[in-house]
Amino acid sequence: MTTAETAALLDRVRAYRRRHAAKVLSDFATLLALDNVTRDVPALRRNAAAIAGAFTARGALMEVVGHDGAAPVVVGRLGADPARPTLGVYVHYDGQPVGTGDWRTPPFEPTLCTPDGHAIPFPANGDPIDDDWRIYARAAADDKAPFAALLTALDALRDAGAGLAVNLVFCFEGEEESGSPHLRGYLRALHDRLRADAWLFCDGPVHHSGAPQIILGVRGYTGFDLTVYGPLAELHSGHFGNWAPNPALDLVRLLATCKDDAGTVTIDGFYDGTRPVTDADRAALRALPAVEPALLDRLGLAEAEVPGDRLIDRMMRPSFNLRGLSAADVGPLARNVIPTQATASVDIRLAAGDDPDRMLELVRDHVARHGYHIVNREPTDQERSAHRRLARFTPTAGYPAVRVPADLPIVGQLVRAATVASGREAVILPTVGASLPLHDLVDVLRVPTVILPIANPDNNQHAANENLRIGQLWYGVDLWALLLTQH
Repeated sequence: MTTAETAALLDRVRAYRRRHAAKVLSDFATLLALDNVTRDVPALRRNAAAIAGAFTARGALMEVVGHDGAAPVVVGRLGADPARPTLGVYVHYDGQPVGTGDWRTPPFEPTLCTPDGHAIPFPANGDPIDDDWRIYARAAADDKAPFAALLTALDALRDAGAGLAVNLVFCFEGEEESGSPHLRGYLRALHDRLRADAWLFCDGPVHHSGAPQIILGVRGYTGFDLTVYGPLAELHSGHFGNWAPNPALDLVRLLATCKDDAGTVTIDGFYDGTRPVTDADRAALRALPAVEPALLDRLGLAEAEVPGDRLIDRMMRPSFNLRGLSAADVGPLARNVIPTQATASVDIRLAAGDDPDRMLELVRDHVARHGYHIVNREPTDQERSAHRRLARFTPTAGYPAVRVPADLPIVGQLVRAATVASGREAVILPTVGASLPLHDLVDVLRVPTVILPIANPDNNQHAANENLRIGQLWYGVDLWALLLTQH
C-alpha cells in the first residue's frame, strides 16, 4: 500500500469512528460494566461469552475453551488465506480486584469524565467528543481497551470496503491478573489452532513521554518470603531488651547485606546470568526520550535510588525489591515487646537470561553464608533452641524474562504503523518493568512475540480510578486499521 493509499484509508477509518464514536463508547461501557475480578470464575465466563460474541458478529470463528474451576480462554480465527501472513493477538479480559481505594465512582459503573474530573453523560450520536475525556472503570485500560480498539477497526475497515491483508488468530485469557496458572496448559492443548507468524501481546500503556511505543520484552519474576525467628513467646522489652536477640533487628541487618548504597545487589553471582545488551538494543535505548524529571515530580520523589540513572537502564538489570515487612505491631497497637519472629517478602524482577530457580538458590546461599540455619517449614522448638540464627525460606514460583531482538522485521513494521497512526515518532522499548506471561507464548508457540500498548501512561491500572483517555482508544483504532491492511 502506497503512502497516499495509507493516508486515504486512515481518513476513511477516522471518518467512520467520528460518525460512530457515541456507539463505540457505549459498547465499550457495556463491556466494562461486566465485573471481571480475576479468580471470579462465573463473572469471567460472562466476560468470555460477551467477547466471543462480539468477534463472532464480525465474522470470526470463536470458541470459549475451559474447564471446571478455571476461567476459560477465548480462541478464534478471522481469515484463513494461506497467501497472507497470520498475526496472533493476545489480550486478557480479567481485571485486578477493586480493593478499598477511593474510587470516585463504582468500579463497574463506567463513568465518562472531563479532564478536570467532572462526570458527564455519555454522548449521543453526533455530539462532539473531546480526546482528553476519560472513561473510569476497572479494566478500562488494563486490559479491555484493546478489544474496543480492534472491534472498531474491523467495523471501520468493513465500512470502507478494505480487505484484510493478514489472517488473525486470537487468544484471550481470563487469568493474567492471577498469574496465568492455566495459560501454558491451554497453549499446549490448542497449539495447532494458535499457529501464527508472530504474536502481539496487547497490554499496557504508551511511553511515559506520551509517545507510542513498541515493547520487545518483559522482566521475569520470582520471589520469596524470609522469616527470622527469636524467642518462643513475645518478651517484655524492659526485662529482656539488650539481652534476648530481636528477630526484627536481625532481619533488617540481613536484608541490608543484600544491596548497597549504590543500588547494586551484593548477592554473589546475582548479575552473572543476565544477557548482555545488543547493539540494536543500545540504539533503541539511546533514542528514548528522557522522562525521569517528570516522573520524579509526578511520583513525589526527590531523586531516584541511584541519582541520575535512567529508569529504562535500571530495567535492563535484575532487581531486588523488599515489598513488605512484618514483625509484631506498630502505631496504636504497638507494645513494648521483643517479637517472636519477623518476615520479609521480596520480589526479584529478572532480566533476560536470568534463571528464576538459580536466583533463588543464590539468595538462599547468601542467607546461609551469614550464619543462618535454613528450614523450609515452621521450625520445631528444638530447632529454635539449637540455632542462634534460624530462618525459614519460602520461595515463590517464577518464570524467566523475555526479550526479542530489536532488529526483527515485525518490529520495524509496528514502529512505522504506530508512527503513522499517532502522528508522533514511535519508540522501541527493549523491556518493560511488568512481568507478563510472555514467556509462555514464546516458549510454547515458538514465534516472536511483541507487546503493543495503547493506554495512557497515567491510567491508574491496578489501582482505584483506573481510566482510559479517549484519544488513546482512537489511536488504537487507527493503529489496528493499519496493521490489518498492511503486510
